Amino acid sequence: MYFKHGYKGTKLYQVWWSMKGRILNIKASNYKNYGGRGITICNEWLEFIPFRDWALNNDYKEGLQINRINNNGNYEPTNCNFVTGAENNRNQRTTKLSLEKANEIRTLYNSGKATQKELMRVFNVSQANI
Repeated sequence: MYFKHGYKGTKLYQVWWSMKGRILNIKASNYKNYGGRGITICNEWLEFIPFRDWALNNDYKEGLQINRINNNGNYEPTNCNFVTGAENNRNQRTTKLSLEKANEIRTLYNSGKATQKELMRVFNVSQANI
């Protein structure tokens, strides 16, 4: 039996596998936003163990997502960290909200003065951004 590292079913392995897919699999639905626009992975992270070691030494916790600090930069140790899903959504190239607008939306929604659908229409953003 071939046994490599024992991480295959873990969340961290899924983070790594998904990252590689976005970059290397031209059939992936989101390839055009990653590998298709020139984003790459450093050679070191093409193998899971070096990625795992870096992640565990850089604040990875289950439930966090990998984030490229420079959204046009590559997946490499100097350009990546781990953030919540909400933080990662704010970092997308397609996010149209400044922090000021996000706070305005949050205030309106929390006050009960507007529904998510109304805020989506008024601010021209997706429900994920709301």
